[in-house]
Amino acid sequence: MTQDELMTSLYRALRDNLKWPHLAAFSADARLNEDLYLDSILILQLLLHLELEQGIQIADDALVAGDFQTVAELAQALCNSSKGSSAPAAIDSRAGVHD
Repeated sequence: MTQDELMTSLYRALRDNLKWPHLAAFSADARLNEDLYLDSILILQLLLHLELEQGIQIADDALVAGDFQTVAELAQALCNSSKGSSAPAAIDSRAGVHD
């Protein structure tokens, strides 16, 4: 999948599966926590929907120690991970958590 296709899948999963009420702010530059109000648990739920319903493969080791703040960064990390690259983008399960 391309980054644009993954962004579309992210939007649809938020809209259709999670019934997320903050989609007016959705864009490539939207910050996951500050603009879309997604915390780490919601991001994991979103990733689970993508895996189960879209068949997107997300490497287990891609779910640690990364840093993505925006929709585009998350889509790029997923794109890199789902390609099965030898060095998948790391995804931090704490991304988007308010401090």
